[in-house]
Amino acid sequence: GLNGEGALRGVGGGLAYPSNGRITRAVGDLNDVFVPLVGVRKAINVRILNSFTDSRNRTAFTIWTHDNESGKEWYAPVRYYSDFKELRLAIIRLDKTVSDIPFPSLGWAGFGLSNEARDSANVKEARRNQLEIFLRRVFAGVYRARLHPYLAEVAVHLQTFVGCDAILSDYEDSGLALNHQVAINETVYCKRAPNAKSEPDNSARLHLKRSIQRYVYRIFLLPSVETLVTQYVDAARKKVLSEVTTLNTKQKPNLFKLDKDAALSDVEKIRDFMDQVQDLILEGCHEDFVSISQRRDFAAFKDDVDNITRDDLFREAVREQVEIEVYVPLRSTISKYLVYAWFNEDVEMKHKTKALENKPQSYFKIQPEHRSRSDWKSVSTILEEGVGRSTLPCVKLRAIVDAAKEITRLDSEERSCFPEKSFFDAPVLTKTVTLGADDFLPIFIFCFVQAKIERPCALCALLQTMCDPLKLNGETGYYLASFQAA
Repeated sequence: GLNGEGALRGVGGGLAYPSNGRITRAVGDLNDVFVPLVGVRKAINVRILNSFTDSRNRTAFTIWTHDNESGKEWYAPVRYYSDFKELRLAIIRLDKTVSDIPFPSLGWAGFGLSNEARDSANVKEARRNQLEIFLRRVFAGVYRARLHPYLAEVAVHLQTFVGCDAILSDYEDSGLALNHQVAINETVYCKRAPNAKSEPDNSARLHLKRSIQRYVYRIFLLPSVETLVTQYVDAARKKVLSEVTTLNTKQKPNLFKLDKDAALSDVEKIRDFMDQVQDLILEGCHEDFVSISQRRDFAAFKDDVDNITRDDLFREAVREQVEIEVYVPLRSTISKYLVYAWFNEDVEMKHKTKALENKPQSYFKIQPEHRSRSDWKSVSTILEEGVGRSTLPCVKLRAIVDAAKEITRLDSEERSCFPEKSFFDAPVLTKTVTLGADDFLPIFIFCFVQAKIERPCALCALLQTMCDPLKLNGETGYYLASFQAA
């Protein structure tokens, strides 16, 4: 089973590590050693997405990282096999049980008698997979391994390896400092001053979502669930890779004429598997989720008599973790399908957006009373960062909804702040004018052009396919349709 029950407590928590080797909740025995959890990130997800050969013919690895406690995602500094080996040796000095986790050898290349670049693709892929398994298991050690007094020191090595440092803070989302070498891949848009009235409620919702997601993170560590997901991901990756290889070798003249229906069919199968896992967790763990939501920490989360918002948060948290566990390792293979199928459309769209990017708002037929003095900069930033730079489909979809709501908010704000002022290409009216659907779409198109999102046609196909079925019929589905129309 999973141990480390106290790991869902705050960053200042800890556990007793008794001399008899069994974990207990009580602290007070003179033979007990307190295991501090200060600075230990409790749910870091890591995936080695790919490997490549650098200028010195060494194989480098691209590591994607997501921290459930802060909601941040980033790419770790480029790491080599030697870096993994040094990390393993450093951790073994603190925790001998790490030596039991399988670790790949480099063969003759480790003695300087061979070149990593000469290894076959299968050998490189097997090594990447073994290193990923090793990294994921040591990060999950706070739950899976026997707790020991040097847990915090092990965490320092691991977190530094992926480019983050935990810092003490009163605010959980700011308790993470990223190394300057990492490639930040997070949504940082709309950092406005919080509303004093809504802040407690919003904070409670955010922390409830992250608490549920950390719980689901542990569900995926259960041997039965881990085996199920690993086997499916491996099978799906091999299938997609074999079909793309066939496409490259046998159909090179028609490389970018992959049938869209065939491409979507396999992506839909992956989506169906994710939906099934999501529903399984939601149904089987609902009572636990409710129990977590009833803690005093979330007392500010109110005005939800029918528990509709609460259940939506449950679903959102589970969906995000399912995408981390299933979509992320298959992301590159899914992208190959969609990029090939919508290649011609995206080339055409690129030329169109290039021609439109310097056009004024009047060109898009945005009515004078709804033209923004800021050129809708905050909206295009949400689309650029939240949709263009984030990894998970559910995060991209949330960013589309946020962008749509930002249009309404900004329009109302600017109408109140700039009455009867001249605009660079039309006067601004003083009277309050409601933003209707016919006014909204031209603004959304303008913001979409300014965001310069890459491969938008393939992206729309991805989001339409990967979206949670229940959300397609609601607010998310409506704004996704607007995004596709843009």
